[in-house]
Amino acid sequence: MRKYCWLIFTLLASCSGLQDKVRTPLIGFGDIEAEYHFDTPTTAWDTFRLPDDAAFFSVSDGALNGAVLGDRGYIWSLHSVNYSDLSIKATLQQTRGIEGNGFGVMCRADAEGNGYYFVLSSAGQFAILKAVSGTPDPIQLVKWQGSGAVKKGDAINSIEAICLEDYLSFTVNGVFIAEARDDSFKSGQTGVVLGAVDETAWVRFDDIIIRNVRVIGG
Repeated sequence: MRKYCWLIFTLLASCSGLQDKVRTPLIGFGDIEAEYHFDTPTTAWDTFRLPDDAAFFSVSDGALNGAVLGDRGYIWSLHSVNYSDLSIKATLQQTRGIEGNGFGVMCRADAEGNGYYFVLSSAGQFAILKAVSGTPDPIQLVKWQGSGAVKKGDAINSIEAICLEDYLSFTVNGVFIAEARDDSFKSGQTGVVLGAVDETAWVRFDDIIIRNVRVIGG
């Protein structure tokens, strides 16, 4: 049985200034490596249910659905293939829970939850985080902050995360909102991630598309 570790979920910080400017590469998009709309059962994503229904991921009702009790940390479901440079698109919707919960996608992740997190809050915030072994809370590469591009509450958000060499970027509903550089992780699995504040949160993850990317030119 897969062991699921917990990361302490950091309560959403107040809005802060934009991150330091980074050099944005010219990105070329390659082939689609995988595409999931969850219309039929699939074993490509981790599913589980913890005792007492403290957390679960399951494929049902045409989506990958996750839920976790409040203040229990992040949980994740991983796609079983390793990638280095990729784009991951997904649609996300919090279906139950209070505003302020965090959820999104992961790249270059491992079974212990280490990797890069591109997360939204149902209160209209976003962040790029890095989870590292031995660190109790994810490191904020781009701090939690508000954006008008992020739809609040139970609205559906479409996101795209890019991990390309040491470059990370985050787009929400067609609006580029953040970028960062970090070289801690070179490759790993893609995934989805969810954490709740105070009360249980339920989130639907759907229309996940994984695609190769590369730097164009020098």
